[in-house]
Amino acid sequence: MRSLAVILGLCFSLAVLLGAATPEQPKLIYTSNRTGSSNDIFLINPDGSEPKNLTNSDFDNNYPAWSPDGTKIAFASSRAGNPTIHVMDADGHNVKQITRDSIRDGAPAWSPDGKRIAFSRLIDGANLDIFVMNPDGTDLVNLTNDPAYDMSPAWSPDGKRIAFSSNRASPNSYRIYVMDADGKNVRDISKVECGLGYMYPAWSPDGKTILFGESSADGGGMEILAVDPSGDHKRQITKIGGVNTHAAWSPDGKRIAFQHFDQVQGAGSLYLMDANGANAVEILKEEGPFNGGRPAWKPGK
Repeated sequence: MRSLAVILGLCFSLAVLLGAATPEQPKLIYTSNRTGSSNDIFLINPDGSEPKNLTNSDFDNNYPAWSPDGTKIAFASSRAGNPTIHVMDADGHNVKQITRDSIRDGAPAWSPDGKRIAFSRLIDGANLDIFVMNPDGTDLVNLTNDPAYDMSPAWSPDGKRIAFSSNRASPNSYRIYVMDADGKNVRDISKVECGLGYMYPAWSPDGKTILFGESSADGGGMEILAVDPSGDHKRQITKIGGVNTHAAWSPDGKRIAFQHFDQVQGAGSLYLMDANGANAVEILKEEGPFNGGRPAWKPGK
């Protein structure tokens, strides 16, 4: 009996050890033209290591966004002519074009339940509107129907609201708006004017904070700020100068990835920082500026 107990104990210990494998390191996707003149979508570790080209295309591939289950990536690509929305598997395979017959589509964003994709579409070359559709491109609906530029949609974690930036209040300045997911009840949460305005909103995973870029009055720089969804309690997060933009929260809400552009050296970098702006560190540097949308964390804990 004692021998059996010892054997069972060893088996249990082995099972614990095998089950205690190191959790998968979170991944990021971002756009880069490091392999040529066009943008490709790369998968990297959060320390900037092991970049993997997922698109390998001679055409621009921009604005990548993970599906909530981490199995798909939506992005804008010019491979079919004008930029349209495509969806591919997380490993870059099985690319499917899901929008057509548009002047320019961009900035796709998945709803938290994975059933809808919001994106911006250029209408008649004169204005941008925010649309939603099913992941296969069906059931296309214009949410904003406004003559201004409405862009950069970002879903709230509960899927009930969409934040976006727009110049509808002033042609030369952008502000942050929040609307219901059906396009109703649009609210300007910007409170005050600021230079060229506020752009590129991003909800925190708990839904309590929206990050956005605030441009300087002369358009020479941008810092990342945070605000409550009501527009209250605005506070500055980055304080490193240059252009800091396209913030993306980690799934656990503890870190923020963002793009930085050094206006003196003319180079772009990918940064990570704590959620309060502390410990900002450059994890990846490019020879030219980053283009084509914010980085995105693979869903998970």
